[in-house]
Amino acid sequence: MREHDLVIRGGTIVDGTGVPRYRADLAVKDGRIAMISGRIPAGAAREIDAGGCIVAPGAIDLHTHYDAQLNWDPYASLSGWFGVTSLTIGQCGFGFAPTRPEDRDLNMRMMNRIEAIPLESMRLGMRWDWETFPEYLDSLDRQGLGVNVGALFPFSPLRGYVLGMLPARERTSVTEEELNEMKRLFYEGMKAGAFGFSADQNMEDRPEDGGFLPSHVASEEEFLALAEVLGKFGVGHIGWTCFLSKDPEKQHDLMERMVSISGRPLHVGLEQGTDTDGPSWVKAMRAKGLTVVAQEIASDQHSYFKLSEYNLFDYLPNWIQPFVGSPQERAAKLRDPATRAAMRRDVEENPSDRTDWHKVNVVEVANERNYKYEGLPIADVARMEGKDPLDAFLDLALDEGLETIFSHLVADQAQEGRIKDPLAHISVSDGGAHTRFFNQATWPVDFLAHWVRDEGIMTLEEAHYKISAYPAWFADFKDRGMLRVGAWADIVVYDQQELGLLYDRPIYADDFPGGERRMIQKPKGIRYTLVNGTVTFEGNECTGALPGKLLRSYDMVG
Repeated sequence: MREHDLVIRGGTIVDGTGVPRYRADLAVKDGRIAMISGRIPAGAAREIDAGGCIVAPGAIDLHTHYDAQLNWDPYASLSGWFGVTSLTIGQCGFGFAPTRPEDRDLNMRMMNRIEAIPLESMRLGMRWDWETFPEYLDSLDRQGLGVNVGALFPFSPLRGYVLGMLPARERTSVTEEELNEMKRLFYEGMKAGAFGFSADQNMEDRPEDGGFLPSHVASEEEFLALAEVLGKFGVGHIGWTCFLSKDPEKQHDLMERMVSISGRPLHVGLEQGTDTDGPSWVKAMRAKGLTVVAQEIASDQHSYFKLSEYNLFDYLPNWIQPFVGSPQERAAKLRDPATRAAMRRDVEENPSDRTDWHKVNVVEVANERNYKYEGLPIADVARMEGKDPLDAFLDLALDEGLETIFSHLVADQAQEGRIKDPLAHISVSDGGAHTRFFNQATWPVDFLAHWVRDEGIMTLEEAHYKISAYPAWFADFKDRGMLRVGAWADIVVYDQQELGLLYDRPIYADDFPGGERRMIQKPKGIRYTLVNGTVTFEGNECTGALPGKLLRSYDMVG
C-alpha cells in the first residue's frame, strides 16, 4: 500500500500563515496534507513537479453569487479557474432557498435584474429539487462539487418565504408570529450547516419591477432577531451590503448592534463616498472589541454592456424605471423628453465614472452607418453630433435597438491603500453575477500578479495570508487556508513570473444552459489546482474530478 496519494516535489512553499517561504516537498493522503519535508521518499501514487513554482493554499472567496450556477457548473467558473478552492454563496441576502414553488420564477427574475444572471439559464439549469434551505444544501451535496462551498442563509428569500415574496417587498413590519417563524427557519438553517446570514440594504439593488427588496423595507427588529439566533451557535458570520445607503449612520448603528448581540464577525461592503469614513468606522468597531471587516475589490471594474439588458445605473433614482422591462419598453421610455431631463439632472447631481462621458466608450456598433463611432468616448461622439452627451449616448443606442456595446472603467485612486489595510479582506469576486458585463473573479491572479509581483505592495507571504488563511479564519473554514500537516490539501501551484490573464480583454462563451452567453477570462501561469488533495485543473484543462465538499458550519465547531 502506497504511503501517500500524491507528492508535490521541489516547489517553494508559501504556506499562508505569513512565515517565510521555503523549498520543500508536500505529500497528500486521504485529502489532507500528510507531510511537508525537504525531501519525501518516492513511492506516491502520483507526483507533481513543482520546480520553479510557488506552492500555496488555494484562494478563498467570501463574496460570490454562484447559488444558481453551481447547479450546472460544479467548478464555479470563473473562480475555480483562478485558483479559488473554497467559497461562500448566499451573499447580499440573495439566493434560492427557502423558496415556495409559486415564487420560483419571481425569485429568478429578481436575481436576473439585480445580479444579471441569465434568466433562461436559471430556468433551464436549476433542478429545483428543494424548497427549504436544508433541502437546498442537501441538493448541492448530492450533485458533486469541484470546489468547497459554504452557504450563508439569505435574508430576502427568508422573508419572502414567510410573508410571500411580493408582500415581503412592501410590508415594513412583521407580526410576532411571523418573526418567530423567521427565527425558526434560520435556526433550522444553522442546524443544517449555514455559516450565518446575509442581507442587502444597498438602495442601488432593485428587483425586476424597480421597487424594493425585502431587506430594504424590513424592520431592524428582524435583523436583530436573526443576530440573536446566530449567537446561539458559536460559529458563522454576518454578510452585509450597503454601498448606497439611505442613512449611513443608522446602518452603522444597526451593524454594531448585530455584532454585539450575536458575538459573531461581520463583513460589509461599505456605502459609496466613504473612502476614509468607512475604514475609520471599521477601526472604531475593532477598538470596541467587535470583529468587523471591510470588503474591498482588488481588480479593475471594467464593464462591457448593452442598454437592452444593463442594470448598473440603479444608483441614479431617475434611471431605474427607464431600464426596467423589455428592450422595446426601455426604448419607449428613453425617447421621452421628460424622462431624459430627469436622467440628465441625476447625472449632474451624482457624478460618477459610470456617467463620465470621457470614460464611457463605444466598443462595437450594430449598424454599418455607425462604424465611425467605434473606439470613441461618448464625449467625442457628442462633439461630432453637436449633442448633449446624454442624448448622444441614448440616441446612438436607440438607433441600434439598444444593442450597441459600450464600456466603462471605474477608476479607484484609493484602491491600493484600501487593499493593503490589514482590517480589509479582498476575497470578493461577485462570481456568478453580472456574467455578461464584467469579471471580478480574476481577483486572485490580478492581486498576485499586478499588486504583489509588479507593484510590490506587500510580500508574497503577506499576500497568501490575506487571500487564504485570513478569510478561512473569518469564515470558520476549519483546517483550510494554510499548508500545514493535517489541513485539507486545497492547493494552487503556479509560476509567479508567468502569472497573468490569457486574453487581452475578456471574450464571450455560449456555455450556459440555453446557449446563453457570458464573459470569460482565463489565467496564465497556474500549473495545478487541487481541492481536497485531488487535481481539478492542470493548467486550464479540467480533469473532471469532483472532490469539493459542501461545507457545513456544525463540522467547524470543536
